[in-house]
Amino acid sequence: MDKNEGAILRQRRLELGMTQMEVARESGIELQHYQQFEYGVRPFSNCRLRIGLRICAVLELDPFEFILS
Repeated sequence: MDKNEGAILRQRRLELGMTQMEVARESGIELQHYQQFEYGVRPFSNCRLRIGLRICAVLELDPFEFILS
């Protein structure tokens, strides 16, 4: 699912007209950390709850989409 998670993050970010830097900054994480999720290097569904919820809030995504899939 890692690649699909990254694709969901990327697609939503682009829909919102945001850069990776903006998502990272608003989520309170380093750019490289966010990029690893989006590129599928690190599975988003396994990240810390606090980080996952922050990213979902910034991207206006339902966190259950990642937990239940």
